[in-house]
Amino acid sequence: MVFNGAFDFDTLHWHRYTAPRFCRAFLMNNFPRETTPHPRAREPEAPEPQAIEQGVSEVAPQSEVAPQSEKASQNVAIESAPTLWRQLVDGTAFAFSAALSPYLVIPFGTVGIVATQASGRRTFLLWTFLSVFFSTVIPAIYVLIQIARGKITDVHVMEREQRGGPFLVAVVSVAVGALILRFIGAPAVVWGIGLILLVNGLVLSWITNFWKISMHVAVLTSVVIASILLIPNIGFWRLIWLIPALMWARSMRGRHSLWQGLAGCVVSGALTMGVFYAVQLWPIVEGAVQRLVVHGH
Repeated sequence: MVFNGAFDFDTLHWHRYTAPRFCRAFLMNNFPRETTPHPRAREPEAPEPQAIEQGVSEVAPQSEVAPQSEKASQNVAIESAPTLWRQLVDGTAFAFSAALSPYLVIPFGTVGIVATQASGRRTFLLWTFLSVFFSTVIPAIYVLIQIARGKITDVHVMEREQRGGPFLVAVVSVAVGALILRFIGAPAVVWGIGLILLVNGLVLSWITNFWKISMHVAVLTSVVIASILLIPNIGFWRLIWLIPALMWARSMRGRHSLWQGLAGCVVSGALTMGVFYAVQLWPIVEGAVQRLVVHGH
């Protein structure tokens, strides 16, 4: 620039350098603009926790990973121990409940009792067949037919409301069997088995109308008492423990409470002893009690 005939370097510097800088500073201070960072200048995103754990596990030394796997295996063993114990208890309860079912207890007890009274093979087979047929086979056939028809849910008739028909068939059947055995000359001990089942069936069916008493325990109690009294040298302690064992098994399986099992034992025991007294077999009871007191078996 020429001013008064001379070149003014200061004025040129103002127009080229100082004025533009001054304007930019003025505009930025009074009119700021939002700036977005460059894509390459963005901060890196935080890795996900799963990725962090994966990375740590990849770089972790083997000495740190090994204790974790051992701890996991120990936790699995601790958690599986109660499960194994529960399976063992449930299996034992099921075994007792199945082996001491009335469908098995009555025939086995009948065979043992009849064997002590029969004088020969023919009478043994005849009395055993009639006793088992009327006390077990006919009621079982009726239950199976009702299951096929959808009237009963299972062979043990767990539903209290479904027990009326099986009780009626069982009571009538054992009554007919006891009459036939007495008519053909069987001793009172043999046809008394049917009478014991008859009396128990009548009383227990009445109780079942308003309370689910344990039939398993009741039948086992009557058979155990009759076997101890009528089978010589069978031993008191060899059989009596089966009653509390079955009460425990039925309770563990949720089929009955302990009170229902205890009630079945007490009621059936009292009725069985009453039948022995009614058919004039009380001397046998007195002799068995005397053996238990004197000899302990």
